Amino acid sequence: MGETATRARWFGRRQAPRFRLGMPARLITLDRTFSVVLDDLSQIGARITLPASHDFVVGVLRWMDYHAFADVRWREGLAVGLEFASPLEVEVLEETRRHAPDLLTQLKHTAPGARAC
Repeated sequence: MGETATRARWFGRRQAPRFRLGMPARLITLDRTFSVVLDDLSQIGARITLPASHDFVVGVLRWMDYHAFADVRWREGLAVGLEFASPLEVEVLEETRRHAPDLLTQLKHTAPGARAC
């Protein structure tokens, strides 16, 4: 199989599997800090949703007890694709995936107007 055929077969596929999360995170840019939603996470990048439009090109993504330096790779409205400067350790992904549901449940129960169960 030629090089062109090999590239065509991989076109549109992600380089690494992603975990869908929807959990809170912080984005630190050169001039602001945002509360963001960490929509998905992989070893090499993440998709976040900003609360307001901002034209940053680099930043630090913080979630739980972890952080990663990242460059912006794409934007679509308030959604932003980040590529990490260094791949995350597999243990970081596993720990995040393991605790994300608990964090989301805690947020629902502590949100203003939330009902006690």
